[in-house]
Amino acid sequence: MLGNLFSAFGRDSRQRPVFDNTRRLARIAYRTQYYARIAASAFGRIPLTTQLRTHFPFAFPDGLPPANLTIEFTNYCNLACTYCTSPLGIRTRGFMDEETFALLLAGLRNFRIPRLRIVGNGEPTLHPRFCEMATDLAKSCEYLTMVTNLQRLPEKVARAMLQAPVRLIEISADSDNPEEYERSRVHGSFVKLISNLGMLQRLKRELQSPSLINVRCMIRPTQIDREKEILAFWSRYADVAMPQYLHDYTHGNDSDVFTHYQKEGLVPRCSIPTKHMIMHWNGRVPLCEMSQQQTGIPEGLIVGDIHNMSLKEIWNAPLFVQYRQGHRMRDNALTPICRGCIGG
Repeated sequence: MLGNLFSAFGRDSRQRPVFDNTRRLARIAYRTQYYARIAASAFGRIPLTTQLRTHFPFAFPDGLPPANLTIEFTNYCNLACTYCTSPLGIRTRGFMDEETFALLLAGLRNFRIPRLRIVGNGEPTLHPRFCEMATDLAKSCEYLTMVTNLQRLPEKVARAMLQAPVRLIEISADSDNPEEYERSRVHGSFVKLISNLGMLQRLKRELQSPSLINVRCMIRPTQIDREKEILAFWSRYADVAMPQYLHDYTHGNDSDVFTHYQKEGLVPRCSIPTKHMIMHWNGRVPLCEMSQQQTGIPEGLIVGDIHNMSLKEIWNAPLFVQYRQGHRMRDNALTPICRGCIGG
């Protein structure tokens, strides 16, 4: 029984590999070491209750600010990964402008969100003002993180990341084999990634930066038997390496990925609207990342826009409140776009 409780793997009737995204304990168990390191790096900066809310949000009342805000500097990317939606060009591409960023900073002064995360449907270091923006965001929260492919890393950018500081720098990588890596990360260079990781570690020591460098190892079903070897390889170049199982978000563009487990007709109990908010490069805030696929609307189901609403107003907008209540009470009538969703 305990084995089933802490295992999220299985196969469907057609013998496709399945990852059960609904098993919270299993999702924590397979990344225990990673979560422990994150909790340690955030100790004294983010209250324990806020960290717990990211995993068990329904144990806490509504009305609290989101535990996390994801900020998209740009949805342009220098890679065309086979499993990513970015190469599909679903949304209009652009860079966050100074007016939008200024409104974001003003909103953060009045609605303090403990953890900010620089990521999105592109590569954030491509933004021409990345250094200044990362530095300003670090001053606006207790814990700043980012996700990057680390293919573009001028020393100026590396120093800005470490000095801001970006307290958690997450680098996405595939395989411990150059050919496999470059087959997945089209336009990427395995050698360049290794070199940039070396420079980042060198500068971290030189600057005595508190940044935690984590390599997120994208694990395919065909790599499960080699998972420990892959993690051991990337652990040489980072403070910690964690597995992240590749899911089918692009509807068949990449066949070597996990299928999501879903019961027929079930509207999953999703925690995202209770803890997480996303801002696109243009200042618009969708209900969640998956709302684009669920509705077919390129930008997803938009709740608000920083140009005419404050962050606090957006978070407490009727649509966000409706979906929070719907998932908390398991009322499917309040969560109409969520049926069949693979998020959560």
